[in-house]
Amino acid sequence: MKKLVFITGALSFSLTTIGMLFKIMHWPVAGILLAVGIGLFALIFVPCISKYLYDKEK
Repeated sequence: MKKLVFITGALSFSLTTIGMLFKIMHWPVAGILLAVGIGLFALIFVPCISKYLYDKEK
């Protein structure tokens, strides 16, 4: 679980940051990168980190 949390967190952060850079430079595919990065963060990373921290407290 710890590895999944780390990988999804790093990947979502990287995609979102690259998407922002693309948006600033007005390059194509920026919207897709932002959507995938934020979607990955919201749909996979947040539930996984919540479960990991909850299980760690037990």
